[in-house]
Amino acid sequence: MKLPVTHGNSTAGSDEGKYNLNWVWGNKGERSHTMVVVDLFSRNAMYDRDRKLTANSVRPSQQGIYPSFNDIYSMYYDQTEGPETGGCPEDQFGSGRLGEYCEFNTNSLVATQDEYESASVVATFNYDISDKLEWFNNLMLQTNTSRGTSSPANFSYVPVDPESPLWPDALKADIVEEGSFSPDAPTSDFSDFYGYPIYAWGKFPDPRAVEVESTSVRFLSGLRGELGGWSWETALNIGRAESDQRGLSGLYKSEGFINALVGNLCSDGSLVNRWDVNLQTPRRTSYGAGETCEDLGKTTAWYNPFNGQAKQVDAIDQFVRTDARRSGESSLYAIDGNISGSWIELPAGAIQVAFGGEFRRESVADTPSGDAISTTLNPEPILGFSSTSADAARNQWALYMEQMIPLAANTELQLALRYDHYDSFGGDANPKLALRHAFNDAIIFRSNWSTSFRAPSLAQVGAGTLLSSYTVDCSVTPEACDGFDDEDGEALFSEEVSNNDLKPETATTWGMGFLLKPGKDTEISIDYWNIEHENLIGVEEDDFILRALAGDFPVVGEGDLATGQPGLEVANGFVVDAHFQLANLGWQKTSGVDMAFTQYFDTENWGSFRFTLDGTYMAEFDKLPSEALGIVSEAGNYTYPRWLANSSLRWRMEDWSTTLFARYTHSYADDPSPRVLEAIQEPGAEYFLSRVNFDKNGDVEVDKWLVFDLSVNREFSNGSWLSLRVNNLLDEEPPLVLGTSANVDNFNHNSMGRFYTLSYTHAF
Repeated sequence: MKLPVTHGNSTAGSDEGKYNLNWVWGNKGERSHTMVVVDLFSRNAMYDRDRKLTANSVRPSQQGIYPSFNDIYSMYYDQTEGPETGGCPEDQFGSGRLGEYCEFNTNSLVATQDEYESASVVATFNYDISDKLEWFNNLMLQTNTSRGTSSPANFSYVPVDPESPLWPDALKADIVEEGSFSPDAPTSDFSDFYGYPIYAWGKFPDPRAVEVESTSVRFLSGLRGELGGWSWETALNIGRAESDQRGLSGLYKSEGFINALVGNLCSDGSLVNRWDVNLQTPRRTSYGAGETCEDLGKTTAWYNPFNGQAKQVDAIDQFVRTDARRSGESSLYAIDGNISGSWIELPAGAIQVAFGGEFRRESVADTPSGDAISTTLNPEPILGFSSTSADAARNQWALYMEQMIPLAANTELQLALRYDHYDSFGGDANPKLALRHAFNDAIIFRSNWSTSFRAPSLAQVGAGTLLSSYTVDCSVTPEACDGFDDEDGEALFSEEVSNNDLKPETATTWGMGFLLKPGKDTEISIDYWNIEHENLIGVEEDDFILRALAGDFPVVGEGDLATGQPGLEVANGFVVDAHFQLANLGWQKTSGVDMAFTQYFDTENWGSFRFTLDGTYMAEFDKLPSEALGIVSEAGNYTYPRWLANSSLRWRMEDWSTTLFARYTHSYADDPSPRVLEAIQEPGAEYFLSRVNFDKNGDVEVDKWLVFDLSVNREFSNGSWLSLRVNNLLDEEPPLVLGTSANVDNFNHNSMGRFYTLSYTHAF
């Protein structure tokens, strides 16, 4: 029995602690073997605000918790509660081409790493029924809880009733000063706005936080044995998973929110029709002069968009905020079997062969809260929150065969063929060929070629409408930005629409390489790989926009595109909403070289050493979503470095060992927007400007990154074990990446900093 215990944390002063406890027990009987593994894991969240590089947005959002207001009729400039009246703090207050705004640093609330907890139990039981027959079983139970936090949701173009009693006097005076119904009749009193909406652009004060709890169980039971010199195995696999998601903060129902802004919401949750609210296009909300809540002996539950939105009446919590609870479940029933052995004898040896088959029944159901279901009349039911539904099931069966053919004493050929059949997509056969030839003990050649097939996932097949977000890239699609390629495009809270005509993805893979052993202590491998995908399933937003503008999808005015219908909404030459459709994209080609070097050193008095150096070079990553967008080359560009490398030096002597690791990520082109480039030139952005790397052409390039890790281990005579590992030993800060709002590319880099992990395993 063993009991491993692990604790880790960063040295940054914030608490990103992780804790792991294992319990491993085993028992071997006369004819049976039993093992149980219990694992408990907990990890604290890490936030962008906890690191200097990510604590502040390079270009803060211009929609803040002190909203901007404009009636879009008589006012020329937006007005915001200013610092002189206790509104927006002075260091966040600004003015642009549309007027005043209050900045908001979204990085102050966003989680870089979610809080996570898990508990699992894995149990195995094997029983020898006879010398040639074994019964094997595997049971897995797991529960997970994760809590994620993202930036507060925006609200845009939402109407506010000028007759709300909550309007601050100073803001009313500013709006009167900016308002003029005609050049000859300037606005003289705020009451001149009564009966007309004043629109607000802002951000809710609390971050969007969601908790997801999931439980899964899997049971596998089967028999394996030998019959006439052949080995066989068959098994039944049953799995089920359930999940529950609920919002913890920051989720607001658009219907309740807008009704509370215009005075339609009463404190008991009932609605009056004082204003005719249009949820499809809130700017079309109009004054209906209906009854007020007070006319019915009730109290109006006004949403307070002023004073930083910190104080709201209780009815807002009850009727406007929501937890948007959703539940999902999936199940799997599968049975498979295979038989393997030797059959035809060749001069170089017998052909090894395996035959097998399987049958699977899969189902998935994802049911969102009724509050979160999009409709044509209410396309964004929860502001800034994505939710979708899925309901699908299918049967799949497969047959496969694999042979290992000894062509000569030093040459092997592998032949394999697999046929998959889906009840909704039909079937597809995919072969594989692999050749291995040893010229001698020092030079071994290997190569492979294969095709593969992937049907659309159940989530894609049964997907409903998914709310998503996308910011239009004017440099790629200037047609979506009134012809300007140097503007910042609209930030869209868009839709991803399902597609019943999706086809399976296919791929062709081939490669070749050499394994070299120039000496007994030296190994070198060089392998070239090439993968070509076709009909990849996904959404390529820029391509969709270009195709829609070319006539492939409807292009309509703002608010005129029905929920679930693919297409674009355009206003004043700018794409202001998009319903992207899942589609089979064109082709994608990737190729590169993997290289590895290993050297062993043994000494008489100083122990043994091992040095390794592994690297990957991405030579090509090209894709063609469609002819509209053309070929897009990613290798060496944003988030696709050409070179990745790892190296290690291990020393071992008696019960001690230590390893020094190095991790290298090459530089690549950044992808900043024009306004981000402007922001780093402004006063106060010197820290960011000092970290920007301009290449010889004046383009921004992400710096290379080299990080060292160290581990020290001690083994004890009773089987116990102690280990200390320090990741990012020198506490190297990651490079600045302007193309992401987090300022760090968290896929290729890591902002955690120095992180230590102490592990102890006690053997009983």
